[in-house]
Amino acid sequence: MSQSTNRRAHQRYQLHLNAALHIGEVERTATTRDLSEGGACIELAYALAEGAEFDLALFVVVDGIEDATTPPLRTRARVQWTADNEDAPAATRHLAGLKFDALTDAQRAWLQAAIARAG
Repeated sequence: MSQSTNRRAHQRYQLHLNAALHIGEVERTATTRDLSEGGACIELAYALAEGAEFDLALFVVVDGIEDATTPPLRTRARVQWTADNEDAPAATRHLAGLKFDALTDAQRAWLQAAIARAG
């Protein structure tokens, strides 16, 4: 996609973080496929509705384990788009593009540090 047709405001980075989605009383887990300062693409076992809003926590993963020394990023997110990947394993069959609510400077710093760690 050319620069003129790419509507993304932020560069995306392929980065796998664990995610917890708090949708009302229900908690779902997911993994990020990619990440930017504006949002993320997540892979999960359950379909989400476009337009759904929820509390989101992102966790840094080191060698397949959540890093207990790094607190999670907590923010609100909104589902911008959804898709299915029928060829993927059940745990990652559904995709959703998330848009983060306006982030604070501290939240942006967290994202920038996570992206830098992934190198």
